[in-house]
Amino acid sequence: MMDFSLNEEHRMIQEAVREFAEKEIKPYGREWDERQEYPFELFRKAAKLGFVGADLPEEYGGQGLDYLSSALICIELTRADSNVGSAIASSTLGCPMLKYFGSDEQKEAYMARVPGGETTSAIAITEPDVGSDAAGIKTRAEKRDDGWIINGTKTFITNGSISDWIILLARTSGNDYRGISAFVVETSWKGYDAKPIKKMGLSCHDTAEISLKDLFVPHDNLVGRENHGFYQLMRFFNESRIMVGAIHLGIAIGAYERALQYAKERRSFGKPLIEHQAIAFKLADMYRDIEAAKLLVLKAAWLVDRGEPDPALSSAAKLFATETAVRVTYEAVQIFGGYGFSREYDVERYYRDARVGTIYEGTSEIQRLIISRVISGKL
Repeated sequence: MMDFSLNEEHRMIQEAVREFAEKEIKPYGREWDERQEYPFELFRKAAKLGFVGADLPEEYGGQGLDYLSSALICIELTRADSNVGSAIASSTLGCPMLKYFGSDEQKEAYMARVPGGETTSAIAITEPDVGSDAAGIKTRAEKRDDGWIINGTKTFITNGSISDWIILLARTSGNDYRGISAFVVETSWKGYDAKPIKKMGLSCHDTAEISLKDLFVPHDNLVGRENHGFYQLMRFFNESRIMVGAIHLGIAIGAYERALQYAKERRSFGKPLIEHQAIAFKLADMYRDIEAAKLLVLKAAWLVDRGEPDPALSSAAKLFATETAVRVTYEAVQIFGGYGFSREYDVERYYRDARVGTIYEGTSEIQRLIISRVISGKL
């Protein structure tokens, strides 16, 4: 028998996050968008309630919840506000690599500080000439007797200039995927310099270009095994792509709910917008795509919890949910008409914030490539 309902624990988590987000985030979304700064105050409030790093082990400050719970938290945060919600949901980006591959000392010194609200975290993969091709990383780490010297540049790094520590992927040997390693790096160290990047959307997200010049990293800060960083990264992507899918599913839901309410209230040609077939059909298509995205995202998260992560399904969830968010927010603006283009209404912000979903954490084209390789037996 198939059961698509959430259990009592999941429903309680969903309701608790929704209550918090409706009260603490939704009313202030426009304000934070205009301030264009990371919402540390709201991040710490969310952390205090256990909504940051909820899937991390309790001994390191997390709640020890399953990954499905994390997906539900992401959805509710961005449903309330696309900008602030996704900033909070993306605060744990550096944690999965330590959760699965870090030493106990690394988990205690670094990972445990995130769910407590002390700092955000980041993972630095993308470079100016290396985007979706993670195997082509050029940032190089040279081994010395007492540690590593790292030189290179990373770009479009979420939380790169506000986090106390990041996970850094660098080349430690050769020129292919077999020569990449992961390091945990403190951003206060000499040789680390981060500069914020201005963007089209997600204005309160920190996105940075990072310069690494003769950065010294101790041997103890190597994450897992040397030259195994690419394999670790593939495990990371299995979950991070689901998280991105959940974030953008929440964005789609938030935009749809606002458009639906507006269509019921706004009158045109003597009747509510929703009674015009052209508008009603838009909302029907939005509803259809959101429900389909839910099934993909939640099933992918459920498989992670079963110990059976599916790279194809993780990519499909990310692909469909992010493209759904772009379509739904576009139609939401269209339903609002001229008001949708005004910053007076939230859907304008949702539209801007949704667009990057089909680019970061692997473009839509890369997700299709991964899916095609899995189903053809080549991955």
